[in-house]
Amino acid sequence: MFCGSCTSMESYWFLLLVLLLVLASALSAPAADEECQQDVNCFLPNCLCASTKPPGGLSLEEVPQFVVLSYDDAITTTNFDFYLDFKDFVNPNECRISMTFFVSHLYCDYSKVNELHRLGHEIALHSVTHKSDVENYWRKANQSVWEHEMDDLRKMIVRNALIPVEDIKGWRAPFLEVGGDEMFSAVRDLNLLYDCSWPTLKYTNWYGDRPEGAIWPYTLDFPSIQDCQVGRCPTERFNGTWVLPMVDLKDNTGEGCAMLDICRSVDDELLTSADAVENFLRRNFNLNYYTNKAPFGLYAHHAWFYENQIDNTEARKDGYTRFLQWLSEKDDVYVVSLDRMLAWVRNPVPLSEAGTSDALSCTGYDPDSNCLDPIIFDFFQEDNLPTTETMIRMGTCTRPQPDYYPWIYNPYGDQDIPIEAIP
Repeated sequence: MFCGSCTSMESYWFLLLVLLLVLASALSAPAADEECQQDVNCFLPNCLCASTKPPGGLSLEEVPQFVVLSYDDAITTTNFDFYLDFKDFVNPNECRISMTFFVSHLYCDYSKVNELHRLGHEIALHSVTHKSDVENYWRKANQSVWEHEMDDLRKMIVRNALIPVEDIKGWRAPFLEVGGDEMFSAVRDLNLLYDCSWPTLKYTNWYGDRPEGAIWPYTLDFPSIQDCQVGRCPTERFNGTWVLPMVDLKDNTGEGCAMLDICRSVDDELLTSADAVENFLRRNFNLNYYTNKAPFGLYAHHAWFYENQIDNTEARKDGYTRFLQWLSEKDDVYVVSLDRMLAWVRNPVPLSEAGTSDALSCTGYDPDSNCLDPIIFDFFQEDNLPTTETMIRMGTCTRPQPDYYPWIYNPYGDQDIPIEAIP
């Protein structure tokens, strides 16, 4: 920056202004070794130090116990009705419970994504490709790859599910493969609010002889204290970017599991017995409920509920449903989507006020549908399908049909990009 046409006096004031701006920037930026101190150098709603204590200085009696339910991958005709089965559960304020869906693109029916969003659930991002080659794709991904996996999917959801872009706030990495500074740079630069890909075993209410306690959501304005189990944790600072930690459950063998899919049992009781599933969920819930009331997360894929189904029983779904029924009898438990829980964390209010707060109320629930004429489009191999299947269907709320199958680097399907030409 240079003031070539300035007089000497103007140049003096110009340079002084530049120096003052640089000094102000330096003073406002945390020092490299500075520790996070809430309400000293970190202030809500956009900064929260990592802690096992609730935000806002509230006592435990004033804190709602949040339960957050999420499901990964595409919304399809196979799993849609399953999700609707939970629509009759309500929170203490009589608002219907809400859940978070981390959506991936392949096989997705966006008209059903639209309906879940209309019913008050959160729609978040889980990549376009969901490639299974973790070693050679996700672990080597640079910021550009992460950005396309997030933003191309976001564009698909906005166009095909007619969901406002500002409602899409969160991200979860496939296989929980945390992508280090490259991934968090993408989250920040795309103006996403949070990541929920990062498991923790150290910060639970059960691990070790003297548990550290379950960690609450926090921002990356300061270096994270969280342990890194999978992938690469960030080393840089990302001001205002939230981490929603995936606090490990304790399975029936005594081991940690971030998602229900990998929780193990001794004699397959978590596969065959609804009682065992309910008791497992209750036991883990109580670890948070009777200690620091950190958000309790149950993260799953739809397939987990029907894995190795024996004699057509639905033990996992039955036990899970009974657990939700048990929760519904508590007047301080709110089952909400991740974005709603985070909205409370950013503006914490006592339990007595929580039910009417913007974060947890049901104002605006069930608006009229804006997906009035959903349609199914069929795409064939000549349409640049990313698999060897002869046809892939995609449900959508919009027309006309794209010329090619929408995919990464081609979210609107308006370019002829053969799959082999995609990096």
